[in-house]
Amino acid sequence: MNAQTITTFIRNWERWGGTWEQWDNPISARLALLRYLKEQHRTEILSWQVESLPIPGLATALNDAGFKLFPPDRRILNPDLAMGLTSADAALAASGSLALTPAPGRSWLPALIPISHITLLPTSRIYANMASWRQDWRQTRPGESVRTLIISGPSVSDDIEMHKHYGMFGPRQVHLILFHDETSA
Repeated sequence: MNAQTITTFIRNWERWGGTWEQWDNPISARLALLRYLKEQHRTEILSWQVESLPIPGLATALNDAGFKLFPPDRRILNPDLAMGLTSADAALAASGSLALTPAPGRSWLPALIPISHITLLPTSRIYANMASWRQDWRQTRPGESVRTLIISGPSVSDDIEMHKHYGMFGPRQVHLILFHDETSA
């Protein structure tokens, strides 16, 4: 992963209205997540299974700090869960977008339903564009098809007078916690 690709991704992510912070390692990112959640005054979070999130020791840290993760349930959506937590399979620098694929324990609901969505992203998952990610996907998962949710910033709608309204059909805020992992160069 080169620094220019990361810079391009961040610049394009900001254009969509996403916020971000970058850390040197997963431990710093874990502390940043705890701080961010505390600042948002949220203790209950709609989340992927913690084993699907790319930060070691996260379950213990969240539990010790008084946070509780709730798995998504399509039959019972709790409107009080205003914070969603996921990771992403890829970040696409050319568009400033995140790519999420479904898997067991990894519903799209935490990225689509809550008012705020937090994504934990190792820098090793930043690709120049969709084509480079898809090529890597085909090499590492031959024959496996993929359904992908592409997230490009918060949900924005314009009314008839062209006034922007955030959060009408998805999260009003999207926050990225970006960190270097052992596979990042």
